[in-house]
Amino acid sequence: MFQRSGRWPTPGRLTSALVAAGLAAVVAFAAAPTPPRLGSATTGDHALAEAVRRAAGSDGHRALSVALIENGVVRTAGVGDSGGPAPRPVDASTLFEIGSVGKALTGMVLADMVAKDGLDPRSPVPGLQGSITYEELASHRSGLPRLAGGLGPLIRGATANYTHGNPYAGQDISDVREAANSAELSGRGTVTYSNLGMSVLGHALGERAKLPYTELLKRRVLEPLGMKATTTAPPPAGRAHGYVEAGHEADPWTSDGYAPAGMGAWSTSADLALLVDAMLKGGAPGSDAATPRFTDDETSRIGYGWYTTRTAKGEVTWHNGGTGGFRAYVGFDRAGGRGVVVLGNTDRDVDHVGLRLLGHEGPRPASVNPLLLTITVGLLLAAVVTSWELATRRTPTRNRPQADRLGIVSVTANAALVLWVVWMAGAWGTVPFAVFALVAAATAAGTALHVARWRELPTARQRSRWLSTVVGLVLDAVIVALLLMT
Repeated sequence: MFQRSGRWPTPGRLTSALVAAGLAAVVAFAAAPTPPRLGSATTGDHALAEAVRRAAGSDGHRALSVALIENGVVRTAGVGDSGGPAPRPVDASTLFEIGSVGKALTGMVLADMVAKDGLDPRSPVPGLQGSITYEELASHRSGLPRLAGGLGPLIRGATANYTHGNPYAGQDISDVREAANSAELSGRGTVTYSNLGMSVLGHALGERAKLPYTELLKRRVLEPLGMKATTTAPPPAGRAHGYVEAGHEADPWTSDGYAPAGMGAWSTSADLALLVDAMLKGGAPGSDAATPRFTDDETSRIGYGWYTTRTAKGEVTWHNGGTGGFRAYVGFDRAGGRGVVVLGNTDRDVDHVGLRLLGHEGPRPASVNPLLLTITVGLLLAAVVTSWELATRRTPTRNRPQADRLGIVSVTANAALVLWVVWMAGAWGTVPFAVFALVAAATAAGTALHVARWRELPTARQRSRWLSTVVGLVLDAVIVALLLMT
């Protein structure tokens, strides 16, 4: 595999390599993330808790807080713990991020203003390009893209996948309005999910009512339903902490601009049970938002934020939510008189849990993410192969010049960056972390072998080496800076 002169490293260099490998393995295991897994902690209704465990399985979830509403009777249960610096069993009062469930609430604000204030949902939103209507925004038929365009949001969104940061950071109401008015409309009239569109809708309703969106939501929906725990404030005390598959904690998603789309929204299963119970009884303010009006696909229709999907057992009206480290599902079956709330503090979907508790079936999330697994394995191989290829190179080739000091610096920096990225974002719920420790050890050993040759090597064998090394290090620094900023 490697081109060598046939001479093995000296015993001293081999010893250095073994020591480096051992230290790297120790550090790797010390920093190993723990993939989420449901613990034994249980609160509330034990029969419901057992049903939740059977529906969810143990892998991929850290905690689930559930409410089941049957013919006006509410039962709640919690399984697992809240995470964070002081983990505790979750229950019906534990706050979770609910993400896009907030869109259903925004749809209810619109429906309430239509019913009580005479707002025509088919009228154009003032100040918005293309005479886009309130109804088009509420049903994702405006033609607006999913998110604001531009380099900044694109970089934040891409890097947040690796750092588990907040991709919406710093985007305020003016940013949302500007993005909506400068966006190219595409597919208008068909249902195309848009966080941007729902955010524009919420703020437009706030302007019409002469109230900030968060205050409008509180007065129109939350207070009438007695939902005192639901909030759009900064991350509250006593909340659950969210986690990704790799086991790392994820930052909460907050944004004034995207608040009507659910960014920064927190609630409890007990609070959302009040909403579901009122929706089943038809007494919630703006409950007409759940009336299906437009076709989404062959099995689903959409109203104002709420979806209605046909299953083998009947129809379910619902909305789900997902942020960096949380998943939520709120749904109800009118014909069966049953509703459900499922809140989880990992990035593993919970829709199938909610559907099963409702007496319906839905696809379980894949236990393996093929793309993430491929990226993880590829990055691990890149780190160790690059390090050992340079360490054992003796004979230059056209594309691989003989080793020099600048090459050692470049390869070492690249290997360290790759290992850091894969540590943060690897598929550690699928790949045993011992594999990472083994790769880190092998990479450290290879690095130690070529660092041991430092004295015998020239600084640069080619003039172009200086430029390529500097450019490479600058790019590495830029990547690190971008990852640290999100």
